[in-house]
Amino acid sequence: MIDFSALNRDNNLYALEGLPLITVYDDNFFVRNDYDVLSIGQRKYVISFFESLGFTQKTGKTLVKGSVTIHIPKPNSNLAVSSFDTKFLESDSKNYYCVTPTMFAEALFYKLKDTNYIDTRKVIRRLIKKCPYNIEWLRDISYHTEIESITKKTYEDLTTYQQFIVKKRYKDKKAL
Repeated sequence: MIDFSALNRDNNLYALEGLPLITVYDDNFFVRNDYDVLSIGQRKYVISFFESLGFTQKTGKTLVKGSVTIHIPKPNSNLAVSSFDTKFLESDSKNYYCVTPTMFAEALFYKLKDTNYIDTRKVIRRLIKKCPYNIEWLRDISYHTEIESITKKTYEDLTTYQQFIVKKRYKDKKAL
C-alpha cells in the first residue's frame, strides 16, 4: 500500500486516496504529448522517489516493493485518442499507475462524472494547484465520451483558474 500523505508532501507528486493513480509535475507548457507520455524528467523523478522508499525497478515500466507494483503505462500509439482504462478507477492496494497530470484529470472526470459541478471543480482545482494539466487537450479527446459534457462545462473556469495558479505559484518553477 502507498502512503498517500507522504507522497503528497512531495513538491512534485500528487495522488488521491481511493484512486490507484500517481501524477508528477512536469512544466507549465502544454504540448500534445502531455496527454499520455511522461517526460524523461518525470520518469527519473518518479523512479528516484520510489527507490528512496525501497522500491526497485523491475522493468522499464514497473517499480516493485513486496506485493505493490507501480506501473508506468505505455503511451498510446494513436494521437488524439484517449488512453483511459477503467483500472485507473479501481484501487486494489497492490497496483498503482504513474500517469501524466492530464491523464490523472481524465480519470478524475470519469470518477466524478455523476457528481455535481461544484464538487468536481473543487477536486480538479486541487490537482491544478499541484500539477497543472493540458485542459484543452483533455477537452478535445473527450469528444463523444461520457465526460464530454463536463469537460466542456468546466473548460473556461478551469482554464482561467489554471492561468491564475501558474502565474501565482509556478512562474519560476523549472521543469523536471
